Amino acid sequence: MKKYVATVACAAGLFTLEPGMAAARDLTIVAWGGVGQNAQRAAYFEPYAKATGKKVLEDQTPLLAKVRSMVESGNVTWDLLDQESAEAVIGCEEGLFEKLDWSQIDKSKYVDHVHGECGYGFYTAGNILAYDGDRFASNPPSSWADFFDTTKFPGKRGLWNTPKGALEVALMGDGVPVSEVYKVLRTPEGVDRAFAKLDSIKKEILLWNSGAEFLSRLASGEYVMTYAWNGRIATTNATDKKNFKIAWDAGYTYVTDQLVVVKGSPNAAQAMEYIKFIDEHPELQAEYTKRTFYSSTSLASLDHLSDDVKAQLPLIPDRLKNAVPVDDEFWVENLDSLTERFNTWAAQ
Repeated sequence: MKKYVATVACAAGLFTLEPGMAAARDLTIVAWGGVGQNAQRAAYFEPYAKATGKKVLEDQTPLLAKVRSMVESGNVTWDLLDQESAEAVIGCEEGLFEKLDWSQIDKSKYVDHVHGECGYGFYTAGNILAYDGDRFASNPPSSWADFFDTTKFPGKRGLWNTPKGALEVALMGDGVPVSEVYKVLRTPEGVDRAFAKLDSIKKEILLWNSGAEFLSRLASGEYVMTYAWNGRIATTNATDKKNFKIAWDAGYTYVTDQLVVVKGSPNAAQAMEYIKFIDEHPELQAEYTKRTFYSSTSLASLDHLSDDVKAQLPLIPDRLKNAVPVDDEFWVENLDSLTERFNTWAAQ
């Protein structure tokens, strides 16, 4: 691995520790385990430690409930967390995370809508339409309308067992342009329209609960196509020699994971130093993408990726005309009520 010059000292100015908050332990970064955390370790944790001479401790499963307990008790043992953007919004509004000083980071280097008030967006997943290329060699599905067309494409469809995603693709399948999906979904009539579309092929829908499940069912032919996450499709193709395809032109939503600093962290200044380190090294952002096939949010990272890798990513400028970021505010406001309605629909 290349040696990286320690250019991160200026990042300490991003955050000022309160009196009495002197760091008493090494920086603790919390992610979600598995391939994703392994990729962060190789692309970020280890290069940062080598460049600065500072240790990084790791933990897993940064649930908001545990963060609340830490902040409320004043016993903060985590510093920097990997949070999906909606959870970052919730935690920011509740005062669980520190607000970042965005004057220190040039947002023009990034795709729009990936950062938040408290969250530095560092990778993005596409919620896409996937199918087995071997099964549809001559006439593949190319739209969400095809997903709902069981006459032209007979067989079961896979959907994540949550309204978040299902309602968006239902509207796209009913002819709503991807750019208008959340405008429509914010109306009672739009919600009814989405559920009606799901109901139109309910007998053909099989709900899944994990990436491993949708992959195995797609591979076995139980689904002929499925809502999926682009990174899991691409990594399975690479490791298991599958021929799964993504219908990018069908339209897709994308969701960003953000790095957030826990309120009251004794290592808050170093956490911001770490964020600045990632910001200043697009080649490391590209390394993360190569390992996961999830897009770095930095446009500069594209210069360090092959065309083959870029072809499998959601945050490609020419591709974004068919995409819209998941509306975090909508789901923060409506997830509970729509989950209740979705569960009732699924059980009928």
